[in-house]
Amino acid sequence: MNAVSFAECEKKISLYLKRDDLRPYFVADDDIEQCAELKKIFSDFEQIYISDFCAGDRLLDVDLFVEKMNALPKNTICFGLGEYIFFTGKKNILELLQDRSFSQKIIFVCRGVSKILEELAGGDFKFCANRLSKLKGSFNLSVVKYSPTIKIQTDAENFHELLKLAESGREIFTAHLDLPLLNVQDVNNFYDALKIREPLFATPSNALTQIQWQEYFYDENCEGYPPEHWRSFAAGFKNKISNPYLKFVFARSATYAEYERNLFFSLLYVQEKNFAEFYLLRKNAIKNVASTYLSEYVSSLKNSSADAIKYLTDNTKAERCAMIEHVQGKEKIPETLRKNFAAIDDYLTDYDFGDEEVTAYFRQYKKIKLCNVDDEDFKIRVKELALVRLYNRFDTRQKILDDADKTATLYWLDALGVEFLGYIQRRASQLGLALKIQVGRADLPTLTSHNRKFYDDWSGGKFEKNQRLDDLKHSPESLNEDGKCSAPTYLDEEFKIIDDALIEIKNALANGQATKIILTSDHGASRLAVMYGRENKY
Repeated sequence: MNAVSFAECEKKISLYLKRDDLRPYFVADDDIEQCAELKKIFSDFEQIYISDFCAGDRLLDVDLFVEKMNALPKNTICFGLGEYIFFTGKKNILELLQDRSFSQKIIFVCRGVSKILEELAGGDFKFCANRLSKLKGSFNLSVVKYSPTIKIQTDAENFHELLKLAESGREIFTAHLDLPLLNVQDVNNFYDALKIREPLFATPSNALTQIQWQEYFYDENCEGYPPEHWRSFAAGFKNKISNPYLKFVFARSATYAEYERNLFFSLLYVQEKNFAEFYLLRKNAIKNVASTYLSEYVSSLKNSSADAIKYLTDNTKAERCAMIEHVQGKEKIPETLRKNFAAIDDYLTDYDFGDEEVTAYFRQYKKIKLCNVDDEDFKIRVKELALVRLYNRFDTRQKILDDADKTATLYWLDALGVEFLGYIQRRASQLGLALKIQVGRADLPTLTSHNRKFYDDWSGGKFEKNQRLDDLKHSPESLNEDGKCSAPTYLDEEFKIIDDALIEIKNALANGQATKIILTSDHGASRLAVMYGRENKY
């Protein structure tokens, strides 16, 4: 069917109106301006719109519509039938109306269904010649249909309003409704809704979950969230990540799930020139992150040929213990261990006993304890010192306490050995505590039952005995198949017990519970006795 000019169409309609035929006339008109012109020309006709027969989200009530057409008081021009079919695909209504006679002349102006009308006219020459005109023009209609679950402002809130907008000539608009429609862009999730709102948004849909996309759709703010939060990942969508390490992690992560894992693992791929900076940034970023990826990360380093300590921090017990395990059997303590594990560095710090031989003894003792090495030279030296009895240079604990200020409050940390004096010195300084150290020796036998007179007879104030260290030292320790002692990972717990004691002491001083506190013990412990399964009965 060839398109005709507007004047030719008007002429054909005039001929139709002069005939006695009460069957309707159809105009295939895709141009909204020509529709408006037809409305002017036939302004004395009754004007009817299909949208008026679609209540809310209901489709056309065909029976009511036909009944209305049968009761028309005068000639009528009807708009919206084409748009209705365009959206619903219900083209059978054209066949219903095509050969039905009504009480008055009816002109149906149809947009968007030229091809359907051509098909209808294909087998009916008289219909094509006498009751159908096709005008030149193009049909442009773009509708975005949002699911009602996506709460945004749209141009139409139901099918009635949508059809009315199309009838009015709007070519681009949005709508909220559940009805399945044709020739619309359906938006049923928040990612697609975001793409409509921001056409240049390039992040793939699997970057976040649908629930996260929903939250992001309504609130794109991604500032002020912890590094592990999905919004910190989403900050990269618009290049708003300022932390260089997190930016590096984002660049390696296509999805938030990958980002969560890469928070831990990306350090393994950092170039050496950026490593020191990124190490610290990562350490701070994941300091308080509880993640299943931590154990995977630590395990992967244990099985790696890389320098594991370089990639570990002292943030978590798992990492601290892994670092201790990594130095087992080593003849030299790596500098990276002291750098990455602050408590170890504090522990290995020398305490100056005023005697270089004693200072050197405990320096080597702590290395043997940490690295679990079998040092024959040291064992020989221990036997020599056992004969020389170097420790007799120091006063006994009892004498020191007999001469001590009895107004001081006594704090007994059971099993605290002098190996920790350097550690205590460092930590006390960090806590702002004034410290004076006097080195003493225990009386034999060193069993607690024979070494508590100093506590029981103390005339001043005293804390309840703290025996956490002693309990730890007496707890069963796993051995390997050869019966050798396992790595001293309990060091980590020893540091914590001492730290807790020092904090308790600081708080007591700060709140006026005491003005001076004496931290002392009944005995220490020998790592060599533990390593070799030999314990002196005294």
